[in-house]
Amino acid sequence: MLKYIAYTFVFLASFASCTAKDDNAACQYQYEQATFIPQAPDYNDAAMWVTADGDTNDTGADIFYVVSTWEEDWTTESGRICHYADVWNPEHRGRMADLEINKVAAYMSPGNRFFAPFYRHTTMEAWLTQNEDTIRNRTRLSVGDVCAAFDHFQAHRDTSRPLIIAGFSQGGLVVVELLKHIDDETYNQLAAAYVLGYKVTNADMAQCSHIRPAEGETDTGVTICYNTVKDVKYVIPVISASDICINPVNWRTDATPATLHDTITVTVAPSHHVLVVSGYSGSEYAPYKGLLNVGDIHSCEPWLYSECLAKNIKVRAKEWRKLHQPTITRIQERGTLQVGTTGDYRPLSFRKDDGTYWGFGIEVAGEIARRLGVGIQFVPTSWPTLTADVQTEPQTFDLAIGGITITDARRETMLMSEGYLANGKTILCRASEADRYQSLADIDKPEVRVMVNPGGLNEKFANENLTHATIIVHPQNEEIPSLVAEGKADVMITEITEAPYYVQTDARLAAPLQNKPFTHGEIGVLMRKGQDDLLQMVNATIRQMKADGSLRQLHEKYGLVYAYE
Repeated sequence: MLKYIAYTFVFLASFASCTAKDDNAACQYQYEQATFIPQAPDYNDAAMWVTADGDTNDTGADIFYVVSTWEEDWTTESGRICHYADVWNPEHRGRMADLEINKVAAYMSPGNRFFAPFYRHTTMEAWLTQNEDTIRNRTRLSVGDVCAAFDHFQAHRDTSRPLIIAGFSQGGLVVVELLKHIDDETYNQLAAAYVLGYKVTNADMAQCSHIRPAEGETDTGVTICYNTVKDVKYVIPVISASDICINPVNWRTDATPATLHDTITVTVAPSHHVLVVSGYSGSEYAPYKGLLNVGDIHSCEPWLYSECLAKNIKVRAKEWRKLHQPTITRIQERGTLQVGTTGDYRPLSFRKDDGTYWGFGIEVAGEIARRLGVGIQFVPTSWPTLTADVQTEPQTFDLAIGGITITDARRETMLMSEGYLANGKTILCRASEADRYQSLADIDKPEVRVMVNPGGLNEKFANENLTHATIIVHPQNEEIPSLVAEGKADVMITEITEAPYYVQTDARLAAPLQNKPFTHGEIGVLMRKGQDDLLQMVNATIRQMKADGSLRQLHEKYGLVYAYE
């Protein structure tokens, strides 16, 4: 059974008797009411998408591609006419995917992430009318589908990545309308839009500041538009009568000719804003009902210049990153993410005798480096010098990680990521004295020796909350648990992330207040101000790790409580 939704339909007696005296718009409305509209796509359903992830290094762009027209008018089992592709019909989806989307993905997806929605594109009959009003009326539904698909795509993608929007023919029309649909924040993510085989008019550009003509090979936030003909007399008003054009072979907007595949000459005709080709017949594309491929070479647009397009997408994405992600670009050009860490905070960051590092935070840093497509280098820092090391000139590392609690004070002078681990102050003591310490008041007594490491929040907490206890500052954080176990101190101020490790590895120790921490907070990634692009990327990584379950797996690996349900 075909899936479809009918417009509310009532046969009016006047419908069958529309005459020249009737209002044409009213007759058209009645006619449209008599047609069937296929069921809307559900973009939560993976069947509504063709996707391809060719970005193994996480350094490319996200490409949103809009397919062209592959259906003619068809009728339902009850004989009602339909002017749209049915996305729930496997044959319709198959034509969109097999005849175009998969082939475009083959050259656009390498190095990038490719997404193409199925949508209810209007049938060829709308274009055969060569009537602008009919085409616009019919494609409203199509544009609505793609806008919904794009909003879904945008809500789920990593918006720290450059955005490419592209479409061919009817898909090009939709790209123009999509540029009008997006907000300024989304436009700022746009490396380029490619309108292949459709027009961009002065009216479009006057209506929307997001439509800015490309002027060369490397500008970003621009729209690339071209239409190919053998002679300017073959311009099709409803498709290729554009007010902008750029040559995708030499990226010139003037009449400078370019050579493609050694034998084809491609030249912009500035007076008509189209590409005129010689040395290429386009004979592989059969004429279609007197409209297409009859002097124009409309069907060639995504294919003839595919190598040029694939290369240019990479160029513009890279230029976008240079402009919008200067920190990330610098790291990628260096090839290494430099990470500051204290190496004294099990199980988040610990430096072993051989100089290598292990821990929960170390693995999070490794994931950030992986998504940047670079290696990783750990740079020693300390709790007393952490803030100065983050802010020093020249930089000694790009970010700091490993047991760094998010605080307002740190956010005033530096950047901190979203939290990736719940945290709170607690204590370690000797297991034989666990019952002795059940509250902060039990600790804050003159006879209790409290040991802390210098310069961090543990020392700050002790100084602010313990006015009677004897506070001992010891320079090496990782030595304090053993000193407590040996009786050289009674209590260590630590955190719920650190205490379980020492309890599990040293039977002499206990954490009696592990489930009743004195404070509640989160641990995050710290970096200097001015690195907003890196902060956005780190936050995107943390969110993705929460979404795909990898952060939970890390918690389980290190015996930590997962607090992000």
